[in-house]
Amino acid sequence: MKYLKHMINKFPIIVIFVLCISYTPPSFALPADDVIPLVDGDYYSQVHQALTTAKKSILCVMYIADINPKYKQGWEYNLINDLINAHRRGVNVTVIFDQNIMFWETGEKQKKTERKSSEAYELLKKNGVPVYYDSIDRVTHSKILVIDDYITIVGSTNWTYSALKKNHEASVLIKSRRVAEAFLEKLKTISKYQPK
Repeated sequence: MKYLKHMINKFPIIVIFVLCISYTPPSFALPADDVIPLVDGDYYSQVHQALTTAKKSILCVMYIADINPKYKQGWEYNLINDLINAHRRGVNVTVIFDQNIMFWETGEKQKKTERKSSEAYELLKKNGVPVYYDSIDRVTHSKILVIDDYITIVGSTNWTYSALKKNHEASVLIKSRRVAEAFLEKLKTISKYQPK
């Protein structure tokens, strides 16, 4: 009887222990080897490699890609050139940049459209890469690439000199078809426009 009372008192602990050892992670969990942290300067080398080895497709949705034609050797310029080179070798490349009305301004300025990444947009367009702006009614703050429906690169890093060389940034490279497909499903709903 004493033993039975003892076991009843321990029952909650036993249940928790059994639940812990029998727990399986959800099906969407990824093995640790499939997620690569891209902190600060790690971003450029990993993204450059992923773009230069892309075989079928690249979807790039970038809040800001700020290139300066005076500095054609900058990392941000190199990444835009990686997209152009991928397009030239037959990869299906699509790029979407952010534009929006200047909602933080007052008066007439508030109605003005701000198009970010205009130099990058023009360079991609000149080289035949399908490049678009999003709707002015919504900010597309994403910094994401989906490559070959398998590699997803997502995080805080814009394609600017500051983000790639000076800032503390945190992004990840994920190798997972399920993750890539989940992002693609959402990203394909972004409205696309080409200014006249």
